[in-house]
Order: sequence, then structure tokens, then C-alpha cells
Amino acid sequence: MNVSMLVLNNFTNDIRVHKEASSLASAGYDVTVVALWQPDLALSEYQNGYKVRRLRLVTRPWKNRQFSPLIKYLEYAWQVWKQAGIESSQIYHAKDASTLPAAWLAARRNHAKIIYDSHELETGRYFSSKKVIGIYRKLWALPERIFIRHADSVITVSPLIAKELTRLYQIPLAHVIYNCPMKSLVPRSDRLRRELNIPENQPILLYQGIVTTGRGIEAFLNAVQLVEKTVGVVLGEGTMLETYRSRVNTGQWKNTFFPGKVSQADLPAYTTSADLGVVLTQDTCLNHQLTLPNKLFEYIHAGLPVICSNLPALSQVVNQYQFGELVDPEDATSIAHGIESILNDPACYSQMKANAIKATDDFNWQNESIKLLKIYKDLIAQ
Repeated sequence: MNVSMLVLNNFTNDIRVHKEASSLASAGYDVTVVALWQPDLALSEYQNGYKVRRLRLVTRPWKNRQFSPLIKYLEYAWQVWKQAGIESSQIYHAKDASTLPAAWLAARRNHAKIIYDSHELETGRYFSSKKVIGIYRKLWALPERIFIRHADSVITVSPLIAKELTRLYQIPLAHVIYNCPMKSLVPRSDRLRRELNIPENQPILLYQGIVTTGRGIEAFLNAVQLVEKTVGVVLGEGTMLETYRSRVNTGQWKNTFFPGKVSQADLPAYTTSADLGVVLTQDTCLNHQLTLPNKLFEYIHAGLPVICSNLPALSQVVNQYQFGELVDPEDATSIAHGIESILNDPACYSQMKANAIKATDDFNWQNESIKLLKIYKDLIAQ
């Protein structure tokens, strides 16, 4: 059974796609990830049992903000349709709404089925960048609105997003596949302490992910200033990285580090060298209210108690498994109280750590891959 997974990126750091493609390939599917080419990448290669085909877009360098995004996408859709004529598939797996129209065209050409894999609530996204002009903000969710009912199966990452998709489009309840790591033994590390020269008696509070607005990073680092003998580490890169680093350089934020981005392979060693993980997604949009960020699962696989936003999807998980404290992600005092309530109570810290590790019995890719393969099996049987 040939499967084409469509992504609108170059597929170098898309771990979710890698996990899904590897799981399908291991189950005997002939999987091709159709991605975008850039000069330092191969047009075609094999990875872990599946193929990667990268499309070379002539219009990719175009800079005009008003018209070039649409023209680029039309070329992308045409290239996908052309590729479908060269190498047909029985199932087209559309990663996010941006690939749905192209998947629909390719599926029509080959009388194939479509899986729509939604990682975000497209109608409730938060746009922090001013570069996204008004018309594209309004059109962003249009592919989902038009094509979701053409999908033979819908996957998403959170039960609350699944319910919202049903409410919006009157479709059957989407399948939920959490974006979890593989369950494996992750030994405790001292990597952050060693590389950043952090003393043993100072607990490390870790944020990992994109460094941008809407993630509670400013309130988190302000909270670090309120809790004695703690260190805040922000691991990642993004539009606000240099702005935040300047606050460290001017002395506004003390005991704070911005090491930058690390490789996905090295990430667990950094995560396990922290003492607390922070997930402080702000209530800026419906998508933030309903989603479950990858970092939440990465923290619990590292055995870290979590300081977490009191938002609907996150609070459901934290309350059920009792591995963290819920706080106001925009209030440094609330965050500081949450940190102190865990770190100042060794018994509480140990219990939350044990609860986090126990939660990985439910939240792991071994479980999620079984659900993915069942979706495919049921789709083929229809």
C-alpha cells in the first residue's frame, strides 16, 4: 500500500512526521514524504525505511508579501499533482490544513483516500508576526473549511480540538493521536549544569521550544527573579531570542540563560538535566486553550514536575495525573508561587516526579502508533 505524506516544509526537524512515517514503514506501508527542497538538502533520499521527495519550487525565492504566497502555493499544488501522476498512492496523508487542497487534487487524480492530520485548530490560531497581513489571516483556515469534509479520516492532537472540529464542521469525532516521545529509559543528566556552570544547589527551571510571544516566557523569567536560588533556562530559538538576551545583558534578568537551539537527538539530555519544566502558553487564542504542546510530554518523559498554564486542555491532563501546578501564565507572582509550592515541599516534588513518570505509561509513541495503524487498517477496509 503506497502512502504519500504531504508537508509544507523541508522536513528536517518535523519529528511528528518522522514518527508517523517510520511507524507506517515498519508496518509494511510504502511511504513517501513529499516535502519542499532547499539548497542544502537532497531532492530525494531514504530515511528509516521511507522515502523523502522534495519539490523544487521556482517561485520559492519570491518576496512579494501580497501575491507570492498564493503563487507559491499554486505551484506547490501543481507539483504535488504532477508527482501523483509519476508515483501514485492509495492514501494521501495531509499534514495540516495547508496541504489539504494539494492532497485533494492528488487523491482525485489517483482515486485515492485522504487523511487530514491537524496539529493546530486552524480557525483559532494566534499570529504573533506582523508579517502575516490581514487578508492571509482571514484566509488561513479556508483550506480546512472547504476540504475537511472530503477527508476520509481526520486526526488531531487533543481531545478538545477533536470536539471543536466536530462542532465547527459536523464531522465524525476526529481521532486523537498525542505528539508524544517514544517511551524509553532517559537517564538523568547534568548537561545544563555543566555547560552553563550552574551550581548543584540551584534548581533549574526549563522552558524549551520556540522563543516568541504568547508563550509566557517574560512572566516566567520575571518569576525566576522572585524565587531565590533558582535558575531559568530558555532552550530554543525564535523571533524574540535576541530581545530577551538583551535583557539578560542589561541585568534586568539575573540567573537566566538562553543557550539557543539544540538538536532533537540531544534534547532529552538537556531536558533531564532540569528540575522543573514550564508550559506557560498564554490565553491569546482558542487554539492555545485547546492544544497540548509537545513540550508537556517531553517534560514528563524526563520525569519533570511541570508549572503549567491553567488552560482547558492542559488543566485536564495536569489535574488527572497530578504532576504539576496550574498557574496564571501572565502573572509572575502566580508562577513564582507555583514554583515555590513544589520546590519547598520535597515530598510533593517526589510525588509529582513519580506521577510524571507514571503518566508516560499512557502518553508514549508506542501507544499512539497503534492508534495510527488502526486508522489506516480501518480506512483500507472501507
